Amino acid sequence: STLRSDGETSIVEFVPGHRWPSYDSHDDGDMQKYGYHTSKFQATMKYLFDVSHTRDERSAYNAARPFPVIGGVSEREARMLHSARGAAAKTSLVYMWMNEFIIREQIHGSLGNVAPPIVSRIPQYLSDGHMWYN
Repeated sequence: STLRSDGETSIVEFVPGHRWPSYDSHDDGDMQKYGYHTSKFQATMKYLFDVSHTRDERSAYNAARPFPVIGGVSEREARMLHSARGAAAKTSLVYMWMNEFIIREQIHGSLGNVAPPIVSRIPQYLSDGHMWYN
């Protein structure tokens, strides 16, 4: 399934123990495995002259960097993400899902013997991250 409506970004299930992608796509061997090739010189020149990727370059880049999600994404979640309008709406939707999950787990006692002030920090930090993400 995909996160974007144009079908560019693949969502894959995160595999525990698998390494995270390199922060520098030019040093990431998986990028070449998926067929994405670019030179560091070309990327540097585009950056220096403020030249954006073409639509084909962006599609190839996004296809070569699947987005790992812990637990995967269900078909229902994918439909809801597709129906949300814009990146901010999708981010807010996932933020609400995460808050609901944490609250539900706390109510059912699944978080163990953790003091409520500690648990309340989780939604607080999620809120801080959501505020600065948008």
